[in-house]
Amino acid sequence: MGKKLTGFLHKSAVQKRSLIFVSGILSAWLLVNCHIVSSIWKPEDKFSQEEILSQVPSTVTIDSDLEAQQNVMQTFARAYPGKISAVEFLNNDWTMTVNGIRFYYAHGRFLPERLREQWEKYQPYDFYTYPWVGSERQRRLAFKYPVYSIGSSFLFDALYASPAEDDSWNLQEKYSFLGVKMLIHSHVKPLFDRVTNDIRIAARSDPSINVWIAELQTSPPTYGWNWRVIANTNRRSNHSYGTAVDLLPRDLKGHQTYWQWNSDSAKNDTYYLPPQAVISIFEEYGFVWGGKWDLIDTMHFEYRPEILLLNGFSVRGL
Repeated sequence: MGKKLTGFLHKSAVQKRSLIFVSGILSAWLLVNCHIVSSIWKPEDKFSQEEILSQVPSTVTIDSDLEAQQNVMQTFARAYPGKISAVEFLNNDWTMTVNGIRFYYAHGRFLPERLREQWEKYQPYDFYTYPWVGSERQRRLAFKYPVYSIGSSFLFDALYASPAEDDSWNLQEKYSFLGVKMLIHSHVKPLFDRVTNDIRIAARSDPSINVWIAELQTSPPTYGWNWRVIANTNRRSNHSYGTAVDLLPRDLKGHQTYWQWNSDSAKNDTYYLPPQAVISIFEEYGFVWGGKWDLIDTMHFEYRPEILLLNGFSVRGL
């Protein structure tokens, strides 16, 4: 696991959680996020101005690096075969076709042609480092001044044919994951079948997996599809597309699963952890695990094969 980003990303500021950010909104960002966490953070936790600013996504971009842009677009095409194709350099910009809609790189915004010239109105795509690597102090800093992963709603809307709730709902399928009922997008259903099969095979020689499955089946409703935004943001969650699931047992045995519910601790050992073999199987099929983010979410898995590929992971079938 500890693989690093590919060479071109090492040369950029991607390792600091973002490719691009408009520096003019820095003050507003700090005010909003300070307010969000003020009620959950101990007043004695002090950080220097330099540390605080280090949490704000860098303004350095790869806009001038056409080879890097091309690699990003080609990685997307590789990650979503049958959905993304025709990576071409047109009108002085890299483009790709997503389910018949041409998207421009547009300074990292991934916008359809009609919005390309309005790129400054939108936030850039975030190619974050996975897994996140940092000290406990750095994680505490992330908790206090959270920087959420930024994606393009236009891109995922087109990718999963889900520009609105009703559209997304119509593409969901009922699914029983190891006996736990949920709704998931039809695109990821075959992947869940493979994940389920491999987990059951691994359980034959790993008793901890059988324990986990039994505990999972006692859980309250486990979430797959859920049309909503990420808490404290205006960005749509991957649950809205049915490509993310939250898996947790009813009895957490004193542990927590989500950073905002356990803001007094930044230590991994205070969080509920699925078996390592389960995490690895999900990753093999293109799912990232929230337990490897700086903002810990150990119940959460979401389908993001492009993130894994850009971080040097192998994804089965891609």
